[in-house]
Amino acid sequence: MRIVQLVLCSLLSGALTATAVAAEEGQSAARTELARLRTELAGGYYARGQYAVALEEVKTALEAASDYGPAYNVQGLIYMDLGELDTAEQSFQRALRIDSTNPDNNHNYGWFLCNKRARYPEAIRYFFAALKNPLYATPVKSIQLVGICALRGNDLAMAEEYLQRADRMLPNNGQTVLGLAGLAYRRGELQQARDLLLRQARLVSPSAESLWLNIRVERKLGNSDVEQGFAKELRTRFPDSPEAKLLAQQKFD
Repeated sequence: MRIVQLVLCSLLSGALTATAVAAEEGQSAARTELARLRTELAGGYYARGQYAVALEEVKTALEAASDYGPAYNVQGLIYMDLGELDTAEQSFQRALRIDSTNPDNNHNYGWFLCNKRARYPEAIRYFFAALKNPLYATPVKSIQLVGICALRGNDLAMAEEYLQRADRMLPNNGQTVLGLAGLAYRRGELQQARDLLLRQARLVSPSAESLWLNIRVERKLGNSDVEQGFAKELRTRFPDSPEAKLLAQQKFD
């Protein structure tokens, strides 16, 4: 009888332990699901420029699951747009410490380093890290940005390779075509740059970056009237842009 009682107690203890573990795992899964949903909401608010609400959603996500990497990734994007660059970098790095193989973590941190820190070779390494993940759903994004960041870092050979590759994978993307136009301009191929800018203008609305490149191309081609037309549009549409400031200072190169 004693042996039977011991066996029953052991079975009961094991069943209670298994139940507790299952309950804990269920709670953890529920917290992770809540964090996922709140992070998706944060991403939606971020895309609409509602940064304060987006940060509140990120906060709720991290309260549910403090190790949910995508929440830190979105947090980094928000702070990047708000100009709080040190905080943004800390958020991106935290996301990568949680999951260093996540392609979105690597891609967004790479863009931050390229666009906000001008650390071009380092940025490109993170794009390559994103591309190593076989489950990456949108590799063309990172391929495109390798080309753009290589161009900014004056590696024209790498810029051409990756921008052409991006253009083959996703033809008629406005940002890729603008990158190719910038590459042609840097090489002194002014007519090709002009043709690419005309192609880009048919694809997307003008940006401060594209207008500024048009100004410089037309200036070097000697088309003063066309140059002045683009200059007027830049001043009117994007008066506070860095490109408008360069125009006011006559810093064309």
